[in-house]
Amino acid sequence: MQIASRQCLWRDTFAGPGTILAVEASSASMTVRIARGDLADDSDSVFVYWGDGQKSEYSRISDARHTYEKPGEYTVRISDDLCTFGFTDSSPTGGVAERDMLRELVSIGSKVTSIATYAFNNCHCMRGVINLPNVTSIGSYAFGSTRGITDFILPSMTRLVQTSFYSGPTPTQMHADNVKQIDSRFWDYYGWKLYDLYLRKSTCAQIKAMSGFPFKADGASEPVRFHGLDGIVLKDGTVIPN
Repeated sequence: MQIASRQCLWRDTFAGPGTILAVEASSASMTVRIARGDLADDSDSVFVYWGDGQKSEYSRISDARHTYEKPGEYTVRISDDLCTFGFTDSSPTGGVAERDMLRELVSIGSKVTSIATYAFNNCHCMRGVINLPNVTSIGSYAFGSTRGITDFILPSMTRLVQTSFYSGPTPTQMHADNVKQIDSRFWDYYGWKLYDLYLRKSTCAQIKAMSGFPFKADGASEPVRFHGLDGIVLKDGTVIPN
């Protein structure tokens, strides 16, 4: 499977098992902090491999911290035992340097079905493609103030809520073929640079009938294209058939 983007080419084979993070330690912060992660029903514990030869075991992740000895970029691997994940846990009054250590969410893991509230809030340096293969819910403000994300891939989501993407991010594409409901204020919170929303399991008529269409998309600098099963719907309701 390949998905072409204006800015990258994503392959699902790049993603490995478990949650994989790229973090960077620098003079701003040498201590990485992972806020929370709940265990899946069939899991007893979770291992975090910090990327410098050290590992930790937890009965659940709650404010897990690790200090690196040297600056540099590290790959943090979390065993595939979590059903919920959150790199951060609140809207910060401080501690932004810790959040900016996260550079990329390489893989969320096959068991994760929920992204926690504030999960990546104010992780300003996040980049790349966000692939959430089995995630069915995204908490409020989960991706607030993230700016480097280019695409979202959300194959298991059935609803896009208005607050999950509050104050950002601004990718150009979102793949959410199974979505059947989009909150009417989705674009108020989402941003204004989404050019393509893929809803390929819905017909053009079904897309136009969704509550709130065209989802307050007026702010986009280009017409938003809603890609359906039988064609493309523009935000003014015009249908371009396949």
